Amino acid sequence: MRLLFIALVTMLTAGIAVHWALHNPGYAFLAWGHWSVELTLIDLVIAIIFCFVVLYVTVRLIARAWRAPHQLASRLHSRRSERARRGLIRGLIELAEGRWKESERLLIRNASSSQTPLLNFLAAARSAQMQQAYSRRDQYLRRALKTNPQAQVAVELTQAELQLAHGQTELALATLNHLREIAPDHAYVLKLLGRLYLQLKDWEALAKLLPKLRRTTSMSSERVDDLEIKILTGLFERQTQKADLDRLKQFWEALPRKSRSRPELIRVYADHLIKLEAFKPAEALLSRQLNHAWNDDLAARYGFIKLPNANNQLKQAETWLRSHPHSAPLLLSLARISRNAQLWGKSRTYYEASLSENPSSEAYLELGELLEQIGEKDSASNYYHKGLRLLIHGAGNNTTRSLQINQNSNIKSQISERLLKDVDDIYTA
Repeated sequence: MRLLFIALVTMLTAGIAVHWALHNPGYAFLAWGHWSVELTLIDLVIAIIFCFVVLYVTVRLIARAWRAPHQLASRLHSRRSERARRGLIRGLIELAEGRWKESERLLIRNASSSQTPLLNFLAAARSAQMQQAYSRRDQYLRRALKTNPQAQVAVELTQAELQLAHGQTELALATLNHLREIAPDHAYVLKLLGRLYLQLKDWEALAKLLPKLRRTTSMSSERVDDLEIKILTGLFERQTQKADLDRLKQFWEALPRKSRSRPELIRVYADHLIKLEAFKPAEALLSRQLNHAWNDDLAARYGFIKLPNANNQLKQAETWLRSHPHSAPLLLSLARISRNAQLWGKSRTYYEASLSENPSSEAYLELGELLEQIGEKDSASNYYHKGLRLLIHGAGNNTTRSLQINQNSNIKSQISERLLKDVDDIYTA
Protein backbone atom coordinates (compact mmCIF):
# COMPACT_ATOMS: atom_id res chain seq x y z
CA MET A 1 0.00 0.00 0.00
CA ARG A 2 2.86 2.32 0.86
CA LEU A 3 4.69 1.52 -2.39
CA LEU A 4 1.53 2.19 -4.38
CA PHE A 5 1.17 5.55 -2.69
CA ILE A 6 4.81 6.45 -3.45
CA ALA A 7 4.34 5.40 -7.12
CA LEU A 8 1.24 7.57 -7.46
CA VAL A 9 3.01 10.59 -5.93
CA THR A 10 6.00 10.05 -8.24
CA MET A 11 3.79 9.82 -11.34
CA LEU A 12 1.88 12.93 -10.29
CA THR A 13 5.09 14.88 -9.72
CA ALA A 14 6.51 13.76 -13.07
CA GLY A 15 3.32 14.75 -14.86
CA ILE A 16 3.38 18.21 -13.29
CA ALA A 17 7.05 18.63 -14.21
CA VAL A 18 6.45 17.59 -17.86
CA HIS A 19 3.43 19.86 -18.11
CA TRP A 20 5.44 22.76 -16.74
CA ALA A 21 8.36 22.04 -19.06
CA LEU A 22 6.14 21.93 -22.15
CA HIS A 23 4.52 25.25 -21.36
CA ASN A 24 7.65 26.91 -19.99
CA PRO A 25 10.63 25.33 -21.86
CA GLY A 26 12.98 28.13 -20.80
CA TYR A 27 16.01 29.38 -22.73
CA ALA A 28 19.75 28.73 -22.36
CA PHE A 29 22.67 30.28 -24.31
CA LEU A 30 26.18 28.78 -24.02
CA ALA A 31 29.22 30.49 -25.54
CA TRP A 32 32.87 29.41 -25.66
CA GLY A 33 35.22 31.38 -27.87
CA HIS A 34 33.76 31.54 -31.38
CA TRP A 35 31.30 28.80 -30.52
CA SER A 36 27.82 29.33 -29.16
CA VAL A 37 24.83 27.10 -28.53
CA GLU A 38 21.20 28.02 -28.01
CA LEU A 39 18.83 25.47 -26.49
CA THR A 40 15.96 25.16 -24.14
CA LEU A 41 16.53 24.82 -20.44
CA ILE A 42 14.97 21.35 -20.46
CA ASP A 43 17.39 20.15 -23.11
CA LEU A 44 20.30 21.51 -21.06
CA VAL A 45 19.15 19.64 -17.95
CA ILE A 46 18.77 16.42 -19.95
CA ALA A 47 22.26 16.85 -21.47
CA ILE A 48 23.80 17.44 -18.04
CA ILE A 49 22.12 14.32 -16.63
CA PHE A 50 23.30 12.26 -19.59
CA CYS A 51 26.90 13.48 -19.22
CA PHE A 52 26.81 12.74 -15.50
CA VAL A 53 25.59 9.17 -16.12
CA VAL A 54 28.28 8.57 -18.75
CA LEU A 55 31.00 10.00 -16.49
CA TYR A 56 29.77 7.95 -13.50
CA VAL A 57 29.72 4.68 -15.49
CA THR A 58 33.17 5.39 -16.91
CA VAL A 59 34.67 6.10 -13.47
CA ARG A 60 33.10 2.96 -12.02
CA LEU A 61 34.48 0.83 -14.86
CA ILE A 62 37.98 2.29 -14.40
CA ALA A 63 37.82 1.75 -10.60
CA ARG A 64 36.65 -1.84 -11.02
CA ALA A 65 39.41 -2.54 -13.52
CA TRP A 66 41.93 -1.00 -11.10
CA ARG A 67 40.74 -3.16 -8.21
CA ALA A 68 40.35 -6.36 -10.21
CA PRO A 69 43.90 -7.77 -9.55
CA HIS A 70 43.60 -7.13 -5.81
CA GLN A 71 40.11 -8.64 -5.65
CA LEU A 72 41.30 -11.65 -7.61
CA ALA A 73 44.25 -12.12 -5.25
CA SER A 74 41.96 -11.71 -2.25
CA ARG A 75 39.56 -14.34 -3.59
CA LEU A 76 42.42 -16.73 -4.27
CA HIS A 77 43.78 -16.12 -0.76
CA SER A 78 40.33 -16.73 0.73
CA ARG A 79 40.00 -19.99 -1.20
CA ARG A 80 43.46 -21.13 -0.06
CA SER A 81 42.65 -20.17 3.54
CA GLU A 82 39.39 -22.07 3.43
CA ARG A 83 41.15 -25.08 1.93
CA ALA A 84 43.83 -24.83 4.64
CA ARG A 85 41.14 -24.58 7.33
CA ARG A 86 39.44 -27.71 6.02
CA GLY A 87 42.83 -29.41 5.81
CA LEU A 88 43.62 -28.53 9.44
CA ILE A 89 40.27 -29.89 10.61
CA ARG A 90 40.68 -33.04 8.56
CA GLY A 91 44.26 -33.47 9.79
CA LEU A 92 43.16 -33.19 13.42
CA ILE A 93 40.41 -35.72 12.82
CA GLU A 94 42.93 -38.13 11.25
CA LEU A 95 45.25 -37.59 14.23
CA ALA A 96 42.44 -38.35 16.67
CA GLU A 97 41.48 -41.46 14.71
CA GLY A 98 45.04 -42.78 14.70
CA ARG A 99 45.87 -42.32 11.01
CA TRP A 100 49.05 -40.45 11.76
CA LYS A 101 50.73 -40.61 8.36
CA GLU A 102 47.71 -39.12 6.60
CA SER A 103 47.32 -36.58 9.39
CA GLU A 104 50.91 -35.43 9.01
CA ARG A 105 50.54 -35.12 5.24
CA LEU A 106 47.38 -33.00 5.48
CA LEU A 107 48.74 -30.75 8.20
CA ILE A 108 52.04 -29.99 6.50
CA ARG A 109 50.55 -29.57 3.02
CA ASN A 110 48.22 -26.84 4.25
CA ALA A 111 50.51 -25.17 6.80
CA SER A 112 51.79 -22.48 4.40
CA SER A 113 48.23 -21.31 3.59
CA SER A 114 46.86 -21.68 7.10
CA GLN A 115 45.91 -18.68 9.19
CA THR A 116 47.17 -20.67 12.23
CA PRO A 117 50.33 -22.46 11.03
CA LEU A 118 51.38 -22.90 14.66
CA LEU A 119 48.54 -25.38 15.19
CA ASN A 120 49.43 -27.23 12.00
CA PHE A 121 53.05 -27.73 13.03
CA LEU A 122 52.24 -28.66 16.65
CA ALA A 123 49.72 -31.26 15.51
CA ALA A 124 52.14 -32.51 12.83
CA ALA A 125 54.80 -32.93 15.53
CA ARG A 126 52.42 -35.17 17.48
CA SER A 127 51.69 -37.19 14.34
CA ALA A 128 55.41 -37.64 13.70
CA GLN A 129 55.90 -38.65 17.35
CA MET A 130 53.30 -41.39 16.99
CA GLN A 131 55.22 -42.70 13.95
CA GLN A 132 58.48 -42.61 15.98
CA ALA A 133 59.85 -40.06 13.51
CA TYR A 134 61.58 -38.01 16.17
CA SER A 135 63.79 -35.95 13.83
CA ARG A 136 60.72 -34.80 11.89
CA ARG A 137 58.96 -34.08 15.19
CA ASP A 138 61.76 -31.76 16.30
CA GLN A 139 61.83 -30.11 12.87
CA TYR A 140 58.10 -29.33 13.05
CA LEU A 141 58.50 -27.89 16.53
CA ARG A 142 61.26 -25.58 15.31
CA ARG A 143 59.08 -24.44 12.41
CA ALA A 144 56.18 -23.88 14.80
CA LEU A 145 58.34 -21.60 16.96
CA LYS A 146 59.56 -19.78 13.85
CA THR A 147 55.99 -19.03 12.73
CA ASN A 148 55.08 -17.53 16.11
CA PRO A 149 57.99 -16.71 18.46
CA GLN A 150 55.53 -15.46 21.07
CA ALA A 151 54.22 -19.02 21.50
CA GLN A 152 57.51 -20.29 22.92
CA VAL A 153 55.92 -21.64 26.09
CA ALA A 154 53.26 -23.57 24.14
CA VAL A 155 55.84 -25.02 21.72
CA GLU A 156 58.30 -26.06 24.43
CA LEU A 157 55.53 -27.53 26.57
CA THR A 158 54.51 -29.69 23.63
CA GLN A 159 58.14 -30.63 23.16
CA ALA A 160 58.50 -31.60 26.83
CA GLU A 161 55.32 -33.70 26.72
CA LEU A 162 56.51 -35.56 23.64
CA GLN A 163 59.98 -36.10 25.10
CA LEU A 164 58.46 -37.49 28.28
CA ALA A 165 56.22 -39.79 26.26
CA HIS A 166 59.27 -41.04 24.34
CA GLY A 167 61.26 -41.57 27.54
CA GLN A 168 63.81 -38.84 26.74
CA THR A 169 64.07 -37.84 30.38
CA GLU A 170 67.30 -35.83 30.12
CA LEU A 171 66.04 -33.82 27.15
CA ALA A 172 62.67 -33.32 28.86
CA LEU A 173 64.42 -32.12 32.03
CA ALA A 174 66.45 -29.59 30.02
CA THR A 175 63.32 -28.37 28.23
CA LEU A 176 61.33 -28.01 31.44
CA ASN A 177 64.16 -26.23 33.25
CA HIS A 178 64.35 -23.76 30.36
CA LEU A 179 60.58 -23.31 30.53
CA ARG A 180 60.81 -22.66 34.25
CA GLU A 181 63.26 -19.84 33.55
CA ILE A 182 60.80 -18.32 31.07
CA ALA A 183 57.64 -18.94 33.12
CA PRO A 184 58.66 -19.69 36.72
CA ASP A 185 55.08 -19.97 38.04
CA HIS A 186 53.45 -21.73 35.10
CA ALA A 187 51.25 -24.39 36.70
CA TYR A 188 51.53 -27.02 33.97
CA VAL A 189 55.30 -26.59 33.68
CA LEU A 190 55.62 -27.21 37.42
CA LYS A 191 53.27 -30.20 37.20
CA LEU A 192 55.31 -31.81 34.40
CA LEU A 193 58.54 -31.08 36.24
CA GLY A 194 57.14 -32.68 39.38
CA ARG A 195 56.09 -35.74 37.40
CA LEU A 196 59.58 -36.01 35.91
CA TYR A 197 61.29 -35.66 39.31
CA LEU A 198 58.99 -38.36 40.65
CA GLN A 199 59.91 -40.62 37.72
CA LEU A 200 63.62 -39.98 38.32
CA LYS A 201 63.16 -40.36 42.10
CA ASP A 202 64.93 -37.04 42.58
CA TRP A 203 63.42 -36.56 46.01
CA GLU A 204 65.45 -33.51 47.01
CA ALA A 205 64.52 -31.58 43.86
CA LEU A 206 60.90 -32.64 44.28
CA ALA A 207 60.93 -31.50 47.92
CA LYS A 208 62.11 -28.04 46.81
CA LEU A 209 59.41 -27.94 44.14
CA LEU A 210 56.58 -29.06 46.44
CA PRO A 211 55.72 -25.61 47.93
CA LYS A 212 55.17 -24.21 44.44
CA LEU A 213 53.14 -27.25 43.42
CA ARG A 214 50.94 -26.70 46.45
CA ARG A 215 50.54 -22.99 45.70
CA THR A 216 50.24 -22.75 41.91
CA THR A 217 48.84 -26.00 40.53
CA SER A 218 45.30 -27.31 40.58
CA MET A 219 46.32 -30.45 42.48
CA SER A 220 44.01 -31.22 45.37
CA SER A 221 45.40 -30.86 48.88
CA GLU A 222 44.99 -34.62 49.39
CA ARG A 223 47.17 -35.38 46.36
CA VAL A 224 49.81 -32.90 47.49
CA ASP A 225 49.79 -34.44 50.97
CA ASP A 226 50.22 -37.91 49.48
CA LEU A 227 53.07 -36.60 47.37
CA GLU A 228 54.67 -35.09 50.47
CA ILE A 229 54.56 -38.50 52.19
CA LYS A 230 56.11 -40.14 49.12
CA ILE A 231 58.87 -37.53 48.96
CA LEU A 232 59.66 -37.83 52.64
CA THR A 233 59.66 -41.62 52.43
CA GLY A 234 62.08 -41.51 49.51
CA LEU A 235 64.39 -39.02 51.25
CA PHE A 236 64.37 -40.98 54.51
CA GLU A 237 64.84 -44.32 52.76
CA ARG A 238 67.97 -43.01 51.05
CA GLN A 239 69.43 -41.68 54.30
CA THR A 240 68.49 -44.87 56.12
CA GLN A 241 70.39 -46.91 53.54
CA LYS A 242 73.39 -44.64 54.13
CA ALA A 243 72.86 -44.90 57.92
CA ASP A 244 73.04 -41.09 58.01
CA LEU A 245 71.01 -40.17 61.09
CA ASP A 246 72.11 -36.52 61.11
CA ARG A 247 70.99 -35.98 57.53
CA LEU A 248 67.68 -37.66 58.36
CA LYS A 249 67.13 -35.24 61.23
CA GLN A 250 68.06 -32.29 58.99
CA PHE A 251 65.39 -33.25 56.47
CA TRP A 252 62.83 -33.51 59.24
CA GLU A 253 63.72 -30.16 60.81
CA ALA A 254 63.60 -28.48 57.38
CA LEU A 255 59.92 -29.38 56.98
CA PRO A 256 57.27 -26.75 57.78
CA ARG A 257 55.83 -26.99 61.28
CA LYS A 258 52.43 -27.91 59.85
CA SER A 259 53.93 -30.90 58.03
CA ARG A 260 55.81 -32.06 61.14
CA SER A 261 52.50 -32.25 63.00
CA ARG A 262 50.89 -34.62 60.49
CA PRO A 263 50.57 -38.17 61.88
CA GLU A 264 51.36 -39.71 58.47
CA LEU A 265 54.72 -37.94 58.27
CA ILE A 266 55.49 -38.59 61.93
CA ARG A 267 54.87 -42.29 61.24
CA VAL A 268 57.33 -42.25 58.33
CA TYR A 269 59.97 -40.44 60.38
CA ALA A 270 59.48 -42.73 63.36
CA ASP A 271 59.80 -45.85 61.19
CA HIS A 272 63.16 -44.72 59.85
CA LEU A 273 64.43 -43.66 63.26
CA ILE A 274 63.59 -47.14 64.54
CA LYS A 275 65.31 -48.73 61.53
CA LEU A 276 68.44 -46.78 62.42
CA GLU A 277 67.98 -47.84 66.06
CA ALA A 278 67.67 -44.21 67.13
CA PHE A 279 65.28 -45.26 69.86
CA LYS A 280 65.54 -42.22 72.15
CA PRO A 281 64.51 -39.60 69.56
CA ALA A 282 61.85 -42.01 68.27
CA GLU A 283 60.41 -42.41 71.76
CA ALA A 284 60.42 -38.66 72.38
CA LEU A 285 58.74 -38.01 69.03
CA LEU A 286 55.97 -40.60 69.51
CA SER A 287 55.35 -39.70 73.17
CA ARG A 288 54.99 -36.02 72.36
CA GLN A 289 52.55 -36.68 69.50
CA LEU A 290 50.47 -39.30 71.32
CA ASN A 291 50.14 -37.03 74.35
CA HIS A 292 48.95 -34.29 72.03
CA ALA A 293 46.62 -36.34 69.76
CA TRP A 294 45.93 -40.07 69.84
CA ASN A 295 46.72 -42.21 66.79
CA ASP A 296 46.61 -46.02 66.68
CA ASP A 297 49.29 -46.28 63.99
CA LEU A 298 51.74 -44.31 66.11
CA ALA A 299 50.78 -46.27 69.22
CA ALA A 300 51.60 -49.50 67.39
CA ARG A 301 55.06 -48.18 66.51
CA TYR A 302 55.76 -47.31 70.12
CA GLY A 303 56.20 -50.99 70.88
CA PHE A 304 59.15 -51.36 68.51
CA ILE A 305 61.25 -48.93 70.52
CA LYS A 306 63.81 -50.78 72.62
CA LEU A 307 65.26 -48.64 75.39
CA PRO A 308 67.90 -49.97 77.83
CA ASN A 309 65.52 -49.27 80.70
CA ALA A 310 61.98 -50.01 79.54
CA ASN A 311 60.28 -49.17 82.86
CA ASN A 312 59.60 -45.51 82.03
CA GLN A 313 58.45 -46.50 78.56
CA LEU A 314 56.11 -49.08 80.06
CA LYS A 315 54.69 -46.53 82.53
CA GLN A 316 54.04 -44.07 79.72
CA ALA A 317 52.21 -46.67 77.64
CA GLU A 318 50.14 -47.83 80.62
CA THR A 319 49.15 -44.20 81.20
CA TRP A 320 47.69 -44.11 77.70
CA LEU A 321 45.92 -47.42 78.37
CA ARG A 322 43.70 -45.72 80.96
CA SER A 323 42.28 -43.48 78.23
CA HIS A 324 42.32 -46.11 75.46
CA PRO A 325 41.66 -49.49 77.10
CA HIS A 326 40.40 -51.12 73.88
CA SER A 327 43.19 -50.06 71.54
CA ALA A 328 44.59 -53.28 70.09
CA PRO A 329 47.75 -51.56 68.71
CA LEU A 330 48.50 -50.06 72.14
CA LEU A 331 47.97 -53.42 73.86
CA LEU A 332 50.30 -55.05 71.36
CA SER A 333 52.91 -52.35 72.01
CA LEU A 334 52.58 -52.93 75.77
CA ALA A 335 53.12 -56.65 75.19
CA ARG A 336 56.30 -55.95 73.23
CA ILE A 337 57.62 -53.47 75.79
CA SER A 338 56.91 -55.93 78.63
CA ARG A 339 58.68 -58.67 76.69
CA ASN A 340 61.69 -56.40 76.17
CA ALA A 341 61.69 -55.76 79.94
CA GLN A 342 61.51 -59.57 80.48
CA LEU A 343 58.13 -59.28 82.21
CA TRP A 344 56.88 -62.53 80.71
CA GLY A 345 53.56 -62.76 82.54
CA LYS A 346 52.58 -59.17 81.85
CA SER A 347 53.65 -59.52 78.24
CA ARG A 348 51.49 -62.63 77.82
CA THR A 349 48.50 -60.84 79.34
CA TYR A 350 48.85 -57.90 77.00
CA TYR A 351 49.26 -60.18 73.97
CA GLU A 352 46.06 -62.02 74.85
CA ALA A 353 44.22 -58.74 75.47
CA SER A 354 45.34 -57.43 72.08
CA LEU A 355 44.17 -60.62 70.37
CA SER A 356 40.80 -60.37 72.06
CA GLU A 357 40.36 -56.84 70.70
CA ASN A 358 41.70 -57.50 67.20
CA PRO A 359 43.30 -60.84 66.21
CA SER A 360 46.46 -60.37 64.15
CA SER A 361 49.04 -62.75 62.76
CA GLU A 362 51.83 -60.66 64.32
CA ALA A 363 50.41 -61.03 67.80
CA TYR A 364 49.87 -64.78 67.36
CA LEU A 365 53.45 -65.23 66.16
CA GLU A 366 55.02 -63.17 68.93
CA LEU A 367 52.88 -64.77 71.62
CA GLY A 368 53.87 -68.19 70.31
CA GLU A 369 57.54 -67.20 70.46
CA LEU A 370 57.10 -65.91 74.01
CA LEU A 371 55.40 -69.14 75.16
CA GLU A 372 58.07 -71.23 73.47
CA GLN A 373 60.70 -69.12 75.23
CA ILE A 374 59.20 -69.85 78.65
CA GLY A 375 58.78 -73.56 77.88
CA GLU A 376 55.06 -73.81 77.02
CA LYS A 377 55.56 -75.46 73.64
CA ASP A 378 52.06 -76.91 73.32
CA SER A 379 50.44 -73.51 73.84
CA ALA A 380 52.99 -71.97 71.50
CA SER A 381 52.11 -74.48 68.79
CA ASN A 382 48.44 -73.69 69.24
CA TYR A 383 49.06 -69.96 68.69
CA TYR A 384 51.27 -70.67 65.67
CA HIS A 385 48.41 -72.64 64.14
CA LYS A 386 45.94 -69.81 64.83
CA GLY A 387 48.30 -67.25 63.33
CA LEU A 388 48.84 -69.36 60.21
CA ARG A 389 45.10 -69.92 59.82
CA LEU A 390 44.46 -66.18 60.17
CA LEU A 391 47.21 -65.35 57.68
CA ILE A 392 45.86 -67.76 55.07
CA HIS A 393 42.13 -67.18 55.46
CA GLY A 394 42.24 -63.56 56.64
CA ALA A 395 40.05 -61.72 59.07
CA GLY A 396 39.00 -58.50 57.38
CA ASN A 397 41.16 -55.43 57.56
CA ASN A 398 44.21 -56.05 59.72
CA THR A 399 45.44 -52.65 60.89
CA THR A 400 48.62 -53.99 62.45
CA ARG A 401 49.78 -56.12 59.52
CA SER A 402 51.90 -53.31 58.09
CA LEU A 403 53.51 -52.34 61.38
CA GLN A 404 56.17 -55.05 61.71
CA ILE A 405 59.61 -53.44 61.61
CA ASN A 406 63.07 -55.06 61.33
CA GLN A 407 61.84 -58.64 61.06
CA ASN A 408 64.44 -61.01 59.62
CA SER A 409 62.00 -62.74 57.25
CA ASN A 410 58.40 -62.68 56.09
CA ILE A 411 55.76 -63.34 58.79
CA LYS A 412 54.14 -66.07 56.78
CA SER A 413 57.40 -67.98 56.38
CA GLN A 414 58.16 -67.57 60.09
CA ILE A 415 54.84 -69.05 61.14
CA SER A 416 55.20 -71.85 58.60
CA GLU A 417 58.70 -72.66 59.86
CA ARG A 418 57.49 -72.77 63.44
CA LEU A 419 54.58 -74.98 62.47
CA LEU A 420 56.85 -77.37 60.57
CA LYS A 421 59.23 -77.51 63.55
CA ASP A 422 56.33 -78.42 65.87
CA VAL A 423 55.23 -81.16 63.49
CA ASP A 424 58.78 -82.57 63.36
CA ASP A 425 58.98 -82.54 67.16
CA ILE A 426 55.75 -84.54 67.34
CA TYR A 427 57.04 -87.23 64.98
CA THR A 428 60.49 -87.42 66.64
CA ALA A 429 58.86 -87.79 70.03
